[in-house]
Amino acid sequence: MATLENLKDMYDFALRPRMLYTLLKEDVPDEKKPLGTPLKLSRVVSNVQTFKLLAESFTSSMDAKLIERWKSAVDDWLNRLLFLVSSSTMPDKCWAGICLLGVTSQECSSERFLASYAVWFDKLLLHIQSPADSQFVKVASCTSMSDLLTRLAGFPNAKKDGTSHAGKLIQPVLRLLQEDSSENVWEGALHLLCIAITSFPASLHRHYDTVESVIASKILSGKCSLNMLKKLAYCLALLPKSKGDDDSWVSMMRKILLLVNSYLTEIFHGLEEETKWDEAVRLLVPPGEIAPTSLWGHSLLEETSEKARKRSKISSIKALMHCCCTMLATSYSVQVTVPIRSLLALIERVLMVDGSLPQVMSSFVIASDQEFVCSELPVLHSYSMELLISVIKGMRSQLLPHAAYVVRLVREYFSRCQLSELRIKIYSIIKMLLISMGVGIAIYLSQEVVNNALLDLNPNGDDTSSSVNQMDPSEALLQPCHKRRKHGPTGSLEQKYYRNSLEVEVPKSHAATLMSVKIAALETLEALLTMGGAFRSESWRSNVDNLLINMAVDSFKGGWANEESNCFFPNGPTSTHADLQLAILRALLASLLSPSRVRPPHLAQSLEVYRRGRQKTGTKLSELCSYALLALEVLIHPRFLPLADFPSAKSSHEVNHGFPEMLFSGGQKPSIPFSSGIQEIRHGSSDSDDDLESWLGGSKETDTPVDGQGKNINITKPSEYVGVQAGSLATSPGRSKEELKIAHADVEMGNFGDEIVDESQQVQEHMMQLRGQTSLKGATTSEVRDDLKVPELELTRVASETGGLVSTDKEIAPVQAGITDGGNETAPTSSTALKESVFGFESDGDSSAETFPDIVDADPDSD
Repeated sequence: MATLENLKDMYDFALRPRMLYTLLKEDVPDEKKPLGTPLKLSRVVSNVQTFKLLAESFTSSMDAKLIERWKSAVDDWLNRLLFLVSSSTMPDKCWAGICLLGVTSQECSSERFLASYAVWFDKLLLHIQSPADSQFVKVASCTSMSDLLTRLAGFPNAKKDGTSHAGKLIQPVLRLLQEDSSENVWEGALHLLCIAITSFPASLHRHYDTVESVIASKILSGKCSLNMLKKLAYCLALLPKSKGDDDSWVSMMRKILLLVNSYLTEIFHGLEEETKWDEAVRLLVPPGEIAPTSLWGHSLLEETSEKARKRSKISSIKALMHCCCTMLATSYSVQVTVPIRSLLALIERVLMVDGSLPQVMSSFVIASDQEFVCSELPVLHSYSMELLISVIKGMRSQLLPHAAYVVRLVREYFSRCQLSELRIKIYSIIKMLLISMGVGIAIYLSQEVVNNALLDLNPNGDDTSSSVNQMDPSEALLQPCHKRRKHGPTGSLEQKYYRNSLEVEVPKSHAATLMSVKIAALETLEALLTMGGAFRSESWRSNVDNLLINMAVDSFKGGWANEESNCFFPNGPTSTHADLQLAILRALLASLLSPSRVRPPHLAQSLEVYRRGRQKTGTKLSELCSYALLALEVLIHPRFLPLADFPSAKSSHEVNHGFPEMLFSGGQKPSIPFSSGIQEIRHGSSDSDDDLESWLGGSKETDTPVDGQGKNINITKPSEYVGVQAGSLATSPGRSKEELKIAHADVEMGNFGDEIVDESQQVQEHMMQLRGQTSLKGATTSEVRDDLKVPELELTRVASETGGLVSTDKEIAPVQAGITDGGNETAPTSSTALKESVFGFESDGDSSAETFPDIVDADPDSD
């Protein structure tokens, strides 16, 4: 090795042994070289894992000398580690050797591991059993032993030998839990014990009762931190897996529930009915059996004790509830019988206690005891709701027989829950119920969800439903495009919008909490709209739709928030304004896609919001908006139209303006197919129940004029040009070229709001002037047909495709009620029909009095 050849690249196999020798020479300590800094050891582990220096992955084309050199390097590596592990006089070097041996058991080849794991096991077991070793060495030994057992469990042929080796660890691990006073050692021992339970469950058969008693006594001792209690509870929940039968699981759950109910009886003394303990025993102890007086060496019922002892019992209750959650959420080898009724009774018992005193017990409870219980109730309520979440997740459809009980419990607690953290949890529970049980639960929880969500999403504290109904969504206009015409006064609309705005200033100390509650409320509304938005939703659907579009527009006006993460709280519940905007847009999308008896009332505004949000490239917001636009495509351009016939007109003088009625099921007005932000114009009332009458303009503000004979004079209304595509205007039958040109120019303006009404009125005035000033007395019928050639062909094509009216005549004639091709009545002339279909007024019978106007190429804005 005096002369080293150059490498091909970083993937050359010759690099592996050379790097391994370099690490042994420079970074791994020996009997003379000191350990150095922990950073040096971390660099060694990183290089071994990145370049697979211990894998010994030989190929057939590899040089024999290279293979031999790599094997020799790994041998030298293992000899160095075993020397360090055995050096009891140098604890720091021994600790480093144990850590590197655990990495080696994970990274070495299978042949090397099977040939050496027995030697490594004995070396590590000596340090676990030795009471003289330091805590660092014990923790490192437990961790490396866990890595070794995990790797050994991956070899089916070594299962029997692995069970034998794991059985040797149980007594030393229990001794660490009982004798050592360091939680770091307890944590390492518990981790090793959990690996033994899951990988080699048969190794605990002889020690099952001892392990259960030791872990339970640690939980009930009151000497562990909350983090350690959760790990003890997790290990206790895994213990029935070692036996793998139904009785072990049910017995463990029964013991936990009896002990928790017993502790609650002592803590809630005077704050609840005294029969709660009897009800718990009746549910948990089968008829004919005697209730146990103690569990795991602790008496079930005790006299009221000191505050410190009560606090210890509350910590034990939290750990045992966490144990129940783990047992419900963890898979089990056999089917077990879950005491659902007992679990729900325990949850209800905790949630129904709010610290108030019954009138008969007010003189028997000390004020300090009541204050202590009230201070601990939020945590107990939180753990009870976590247990309810685990019940819902674990039982799934088997919870249906108890659905009424769960709904009653949730509704009753929701009405009294006020703390933000608890409201977030109850929202998550309702969301889970809606998703798992569907519309059956939505029927009973919808009004409760809507009332509480509107309350949380309206921080003003006023009546949300009334404020939402008073505000017309069309008034919350998006930012308008630059128009060529003069803007109308919009100050009153803006003032009204901001007066009803949902975003207000909140104290900075509560801003994050309130934002989390809003996000939870929006997510629950999203689930409600998805699962039950179309079933019995008349009482709340319009309020929710208006609320969501108002929040989305308000968020759009304030600008899109930046997605920032706090490096100091990487895993903490830090909700930002960007998260709130995402929740708003997701709920709005659910509102648009949820089935309803009417078309989405705010489709145009929503499309504009999503289009603007899509421009924020590279963010979650942009991804959501892109997905929303894709999902809403079916509402903008329906792929299938209902198969219905064209309705025959009631009179030859009536004209079907805009879209044919038969194209829209249920008599609903068509959705606006523009995604560029054209607003929907509403006449009169802004109620969400928009029907065909409001689409045709049958309101007080836009009533159709009536002549002296009581017939409707069908003057084109301003709203006819709103929501119609330019291509549809260009090919619409029954329109003159001048009228089509004016309408097309008006659509291209892209105007919004009340300005469209003014522009359409100017179009009407211009058309009336043209009609009065020009004439086509000498025009023949053929000339008129030549001018309207494209509309004629378009009408024939559309009628043929829809299966309705098919005209075989070359002339365009209006459809009249009671007149057929074979009748004796004479159809009106083509010029008269065209004149009535274009201008929509009744002819006085004199064909010479009214003439068809010339096509004049003029600017519609000119006078």
